[in-house]
Amino acid sequence: MESNPENRDTPRFEHEATVMIENYPSGKYYEGRMCNYSRTGMYFESDFAPVVRSDIFIGIENSPYSSGHDVRRAKVMWCKKLPDHASYFYYGVGVKYY
Repeated sequence: MESNPENRDTPRFEHEATVMIENYPSGKYYEGRMCNYSRTGMYFESDFAPVVRSDIFIGIENSPYSSGHDVRRAKVMWCKKLPDHASYFYYGVGVKYY
């Protein structure tokens, strides 16, 4: 039996891609970087700290879901400040797709 220490519904896969995050409904955009993904969500890093349980739209360049560009609507499940020098960005964010 395969171990699932994080108790996720679906496995995560490493994949780096540039993302553009839209803070819905304000319409403001922020840049970020996807670090991993699954069928149901992703982890990205950004200087934007979205509110937990808020809705955002994520534009993904070089999407692992489809050829080229992709857009996903997601709910913010968690957001944490990253340790200094751990990333080019300030926050790590986990989202679940609708």
